[in-house]
Amino acid sequence: MPLGPFDEYLAHQTSDTFDHVATSDRNFYDRYYFNMHASSDELFVITGLGQYPNLGVTDAFITVSIGDAQHTVRASRELGSDRMDTSVGPLAVEVLEGLTTLRVTCHDNEWGIAADLTFHGVVEALEEPHTLSRRYGRIVQDVTRYAQVGVWEGTLTASGRTFDVTPDVWKGVRDRSWGVRPVGEPEAPGIKARESRDGYGFRHDWIPMQFDDHMLKVQIDQDGEGHRHLEEAMRVWTLDQD
Repeated sequence: MPLGPFDEYLAHQTSDTFDHVATSDRNFYDRYYFNMHASSDELFVITGLGQYPNLGVTDAFITVSIGDAQHTVRASRELGSDRMDTSVGPLAVEVLEGLTTLRVTCHDNEWGIAADLTFHGVVEALEEPHTLSRRYGRIVQDVTRYAQVGVWEGTLTASGRTFDVTPDVWKGVRDRSWGVRPVGEPEAPGIKARESRDGYGFRHDWIPMQFDDHMLKVQIDQDGEGHRHLEEAMRVWTLDQD
């Protein structure tokens, strides 16, 4: 259990050092997700970065869809004990102001994507209802997530073009989630082998909608028989509203 920079902060939740989480479940994760568009159908960008402490791995990606082509950079490395190191290969996420402003960068690489983008939340981050579900007595989801819409600024290069990203038209949504959720390679089936006999389905509708003066967030989780485990519909006004 080596010490890392996070151990200097008064934020521990267990008696372990920060490189260990409270559960030994291999599916524990901690992750960023962002998307971005220019308020048009010209392109769409998705990027994310995750840490998987019980797998000892951190990975990241950025993908840019332009026309009928998709351009993607993926990176992965050993996680190590420094949980504050949120860089993977050419990609990195930096928190400039918690719950409000984050920077996403992608340095020049052989795949031709480069980015220096800053996300500014225009609504308060919305904490979603806690997700907890079991299958055959085992926890398959135990997740906390929050959502936020915002605007972007900076530069993006992809497919030989460089875009000037300005907050008047470049918008998007992000989420932060952590907990237990199936990740990585599939495990040996064990009791899950029953699923081939019993049948199993799961549908996750996660729909944050951005309007000029508010975010409308709808979420529905349901199983293959239509039983809802979670449902939410919330309106969050932009931060400049009286």
